[in-house]
Amino acid sequence: MGRVVTGVSTVDVLVVGAGVAGAVAAIALGRSGVGTLLVGPARASTGSDYDVLLGGPAVAGLSAIGALDHLTFEEVGGVVLHCGEGRPRPFPATGSAVCAAEGLHLGLIEAAVAAGTARVRGRVPRIDRTDDGRHRAVIQPDAGAPWELTARHVIIAHGVHGEATGVAAVRRYSGVPRRSEAVTMLAAPSTIDPREHPTYIWAVPNAGGDAGTCTVGAARLGEIRPEDLEEFLDRAWRELSGADSALRGGTPCGPTFSGPLNSGFTPANAVADGRLRVGDAAGLVNPFTGEGLGYAVESGMAAARCIAANLQNPGRAAKDYRRRLAASYVGYFETARHAARRYHLTWRVLASTADSDRPFFAKARRAVLFPDGLAGLTAAERMLLPDAEAASLKPFLVACDEVAVSAVRSDWPFLARLVITAETSSHRRLRPAVPFFAALGAGGRPPDIARATVGAAIELATLGALAFLGPSAPVRPGGRAVDWGTTSVILAGDFLLAQAARLVATYAPEISWSFADWLSDLTALRIERVTGPPGAGNVPATALFAALLEFPARIGGRLGGAAPPVVDALRVYGRQCGHAFLHTEDVLALGGRTGRLDSTLTAMLDGRISAIPDHLDTAGEVTADILERDTGLRLRAMESATAESRAAEHRALAAIEAVPDPHATRMLREFVTTLTRTDGGEKAR
Repeated sequence: MGRVVTGVSTVDVLVVGAGVAGAVAAIALGRSGVGTLLVGPARASTGSDYDVLLGGPAVAGLSAIGALDHLTFEEVGGVVLHCGEGRPRPFPATGSAVCAAEGLHLGLIEAAVAAGTARVRGRVPRIDRTDDGRHRAVIQPDAGAPWELTARHVIIAHGVHGEATGVAAVRRYSGVPRRSEAVTMLAAPSTIDPREHPTYIWAVPNAGGDAGTCTVGAARLGEIRPEDLEEFLDRAWRELSGADSALRGGTPCGPTFSGPLNSGFTPANAVADGRLRVGDAAGLVNPFTGEGLGYAVESGMAAARCIAANLQNPGRAAKDYRRRLAASYVGYFETARHAARRYHLTWRVLASTADSDRPFFAKARRAVLFPDGLAGLTAAERMLLPDAEAASLKPFLVACDEVAVSAVRSDWPFLARLVITAETSSHRRLRPAVPFFAALGAGGRPPDIARATVGAAIELATLGALAFLGPSAPVRPGGRAVDWGTTSVILAGDFLLAQAARLVATYAPEISWSFADWLSDLTALRIERVTGPPGAGNVPATALFAALLEFPARIGGRLGGAAPPVVDALRVYGRQCGHAFLHTEDVLALGGRTGRLDSTLTAMLDGRISAIPDHLDTAGEVTADILERDTGLRLRAMESATAESRAAEHRALAAIEAVPDPHATRMLREFVTTLTRTDGGEKAR
């Protein structure tokens, strides 16, 4: 299967381990023209097969390096989550697929060889550093004598490095009906011990199209004795099939395969003695769910990019790689470890909110459970900024992320996943710090990067305000049970607002009163909207979102020294952006699509977030059920929301004609036009 070599004495990059992470790195390096040697077994270590789930980001990554042509896979129709006694929660699985584990490994090795990578079936028992900083490795092939090789760069991808922190086990089952969805379950705590570790269970359809089989797996932190693995998986199957009737009647049709999990990732251990660790070797496994394939693909590609960009400078490549992982996964593994240590509390919050589509709960579920990270937490649309504006904006937004994360990371680590954007495109995503930065330069002076503290405060406060949006929790019978969902909202929301106020008081005291007035206005508008009478007499739904985006633009202009007429224009621009945002959310919800709020039409209407009732001349309350039954009314609502979105966009664009700085104008224009796009892509204008 391709070019197998022996006796090579020097190479640019040595990749130790031919699993997913190592093979992906080898493919990417080979496609970049970098001389690479991949050392590892040719077959999956289990010697047999089962099916694995590849998330959308992983599939996209494999597509980007041309690996999909070497794989056989089947798309997944969705993911269903069972948690507690609430209804099963469906999630879209756009781009996700199932693939046979052994076929995945063999196909990726084939793709690496096709990309120009040399391969050795064997292992690397020893690596030392030479006097000039290179790596001298002993290559031990499966057949033949060992030899020494010198490499400028080394990638370690040979699985778990150091002590394992958990165990995963899988087995195939037969006698189950054909289905296209993956089924997942967060098992209820089985003891009253608050230190109990979480058990995450999943079932994925057969990648080969076998209508009667599926693969069931379970993962848990902590040690499980080998002799207890069968019972561990049997127990997991009973729980999952008990919650999902479609799985009942299934029987094991193959052996149990298991392996250790390493979820000990920190940026510091991503590089050891100049060698870049990827995938499992870096501890990139979610300790709450056991998921690691997505991180294997992402880290393998990141290592390859850093090396290709710094081929003659291994020290710089290692530094860049550590920085990339720190920026991409900040808060994520703290989140999962935090949740795992507090399994009882986390399970109760997730179970009590499983039926809720409040934006905060929807985003929290993704942050704790799912591997798509920020791709699922922020808008799919990207701003298409010119190079000059992108170059100035990106470092400012990175600084905002660093400030915001430092404010919340130790106490509420999962919030770190909600307040940052993906490192590789932070300057292209929609976020309140963008109009704030543009407004800082609206008067013609270069924006001061030190104002990133205010940008971070604005984004923390925005997330805090969004935490309180949505329908109220139903009153529980008896009134004595703890409302875990409401409790978590109050604690997290108040914490975010407090941290935002602290940042402003410390670093921008001159706007403390304005900031306090803004928070007060947000609270008053939300309360009036929720408690006021339905209909035209109530506060418009757009008022809250207008206030959310008006302040960043106005205060940015003021801090940047813009003239009063320019500040007034920025105020109008921000308000119209808020209007455009909500009307676009309504358009997406009416079309059955998930918007930036991560909510649904039902939740938006029940929680009085939607502006649809404000623009429909109807008698009585407008609900999702009514809109579903009355197609004419739904069409009117769609046309109205679309027209209102476009009108708000035009008013915003008219307002920024008063902004004299061309760089600021271009950023503000791109922000609002991207805000009103519903195609989810990057169409050129």
